[in-house]
Amino acid sequence: MHDSPAPTCPGRARATVLLAFAMAGWGTIGPFSLRADATPIAIAAWRCVFAVVALGALCWATKAFTTSTYSRASVALTLIGGAALVANWVFLFHAFQSTTLTVATVAYHTEPFFLVALGAAASRRLPRRTDLGWLAVALVGLLLATQFVSAHGLALNGSNGAGVAAALLAGALYALATFLARETTGLHPQVMTLIQCALGAAVLLPIAGNLNWSSSSWTWIAAMGGIHTGLLYWILYATVRALSVVVVAALSFVNPAVAVLTDIAIYHHIPTVGQLVGIAFIVVATLATTLRAGPSRAGAVHHRDSPAAS
Repeated sequence: MHDSPAPTCPGRARATVLLAFAMAGWGTIGPFSLRADATPIAIAAWRCVFAVVALGALCWATKAFTTSTYSRASVALTLIGGAALVANWVFLFHAFQSTTLTVATVAYHTEPFFLVALGAAASRRLPRRTDLGWLAVALVGLLLATQFVSAHGLALNGSNGAGVAAALLAGALYALATFLARETTGLHPQVMTLIQCALGAAVLLPIAGNLNWSSSSWTWIAAMGGIHTGLLYWILYATVRALSVVVVAALSFVNPAVAVLTDIAIYHHIPTVGQLVGIAFIVVATLATTLRAGPSRAGAVHHRDSPAAS
């Protein structure tokens, strides 16, 4: 992926503003998925369809098809990563429907720790003690933020537990997609995502069921495909290489911050003091781990979403 030409990078100030805008946009994907009023599989399937249209136009306009190098290895890794990426969307949308946007988003943004684990497994090296320490801090934060642990002790809830589990699984799958993308060379990022969305559409559409075209459901999904996957991915690709790892890592938290604010504004889910403390723990631990990972690994993380693009 790093061998392919990158889009022209704007100035740093402009890049910072644009990337912050993209991260804020991804922070709104929760309400879009809930307003779509469809099953997680249907939302993911049709998001893929609309994304293929948007990304196809983008690839054509930027000549990404002709500037990419196609090899068996790169296409194979892209397809495997695509399966992980699309499955990640399915589980993330399930999480949004099973718990609050705040809890789902916080659980999902533990993804960097899964990426560290994958890197350690691939290199056959144990994670550094410092990374394990920050992981412990993040886990404590997760327990507080999801209200599994509070001042009243352990509090497990069936629906909330299922939502957190789905969000964690989505984060793990996204980490896998990110890791495989890092190992893929020659393909332009837009082309990679286009191939992955085409795979997702082909696999999920037969089991997605019918979409209600007479309601506004399809417009919310179309926006997720065209805006969250097309436009915002383009902004990410066009800006991320103009910024330092520190700036990109810091801006990545605009996403969950907007998600929490959206949850408060639209659904009136006010975080408790314990949840805010937990979120702070995760932010600090994730920033520490991301920045210690170095430019290469941190850059790989942010080249794909987002989550933490969504």
